[in-house]
Amino acid sequence: MIPITNFDFLVGKWSVLNKRLKERMKGATEWVEFTAEMETKKIFNGLIVMDEMKTNHFGENFNGLSIRMLNPDTNEWKIYWADTYHLDQMLQEQVVGKFENGTGEFFGKDIFEGKEVPLRFSWKKETENTAQWEQAYYDVQKKEWETNWIMVFTAIES
Repeated sequence: MIPITNFDFLVGKWSVLNKRLKERMKGATEWVEFTAEMETKKIFNGLIVMDEMKTNHFGENFNGLSIRMLNPDTNEWKIYWADTYHLDQMLQEQVVGKFENGTGEFFGKDIFEGKEVPLRFSWKKETENTAQWEQAYYDVQKKEWETNWIMVFTAIES
């Protein structure tokens, strides 16, 4: 793992292998895999890192948009998400956090089956050309995090 302190490593074009737990919060172990492509850019002198992801897994021309905004005073990032499937929920803040010891951990909340659940994103730079993101929900009854989505990023040479 390569130590990172911000999202500069993500700038560029990526091939993304998505692994999504087939059923969340039910003790499931079956994963659904699909691919996507993503391009990431820095704007506002690097205080914002945003990307657009494209896949046909959710239907033709599915696009997702991540916007990561840095507060330079606290070194905390706020991450927002929007996609063409949930146009009524545009740019809701999902998670807030920072990089420590080379790993980014970001916490917030999500709505799952009509209920609010604690949410965690984790970012790791695996090699010069690979990175990994994970999403997990916190199961209050079991008192443990369930990873329900993993993305493995491989750089695409320009």
